[in-house]
Amino acid sequence: MTLTRQSFLTTPEEIESLRDSIIGKFCKNKCDGKGAILEKGVFTNCTCVVEFEKKLRLIQANIPKKYWDFDLRNLTKEYSENNKIPLAIIKSYTSKIKEMVEKGIGLYIQGTVGLAKTALSYYILKEAIKQDIVCYSISMSRLTQLLFGISVESNKDRIDWIINRVDLLVIEEIEKDYNVEKSNTFIGALVNDFFRSVYDNKKALLINSNLSKQGLRDSKVHAHNITDRFEELVDIVLTGHSYRKQDENLKQILG
Repeated sequence: MTLTRQSFLTTPEEIESLRDSIIGKFCKNKCDGKGAILEKGVFTNCTCVVEFEKKLRLIQANIPKKYWDFDLRNLTKEYSENNKIPLAIIKSYTSKIKEMVEKGIGLYIQGTVGLAKTALSYYILKEAIKQDIVCYSISMSRLTQLLFGISVESNKDRIDWIINRVDLLVIEEIEKDYNVEKSNTFIGALVNDFFRSVYDNKKALLINSNLSKQGLRDSKVHAHNITDRFEELVDIVLTGHSYRKQDENLKQILG
């Protein structure tokens, strides 16, 4: 698999640090730290190289380390019972991920705090990465910062890369921004142009929000023509109370 090497995704220092932490260690020195194994006269990549490339792709997609090992099996029985239909849609979406991305079909994942919106989005991204789909995740506030500083070359390069190269884009906390609702302001126009480009290029979009689509419209964080485009996203409405627990961390402390 070919890995993208844009400098704004990973620095040489980050790559070297990741390499040092995995090559020869993940395989328990099976490859003697060389990353390759000689078998029947043929050199093949060691399992540590496969693990290195997997982790590098997660970093390049901007998936936080906390979610690298998340799987649907990590969800509690209570959560799964409360969210049978949303989880069924997500499972079906990921099983057809290439088709969904090619058609530009996206999701609007809504729920109050602590309902695994972020974890589920990253789960979808990780499944897409396995299919060699170019993925990226960014918060709305960070996206606005990049757009506001578009005159900086690295910011422009990242925005251009998202628009032109990314096929599956997650935008976290779409409602958490400031004063971008007016398309005639400088930043409002930039945000408006960004979403128009994403829409026109048929990017598959996964949006996370504490608000419903109607709530997002009423909040007037974004211009009407932006929220109107979100109407095509399939609703994933998560229910229940916050599932953020300290129990597992307490077990780690007490042993």
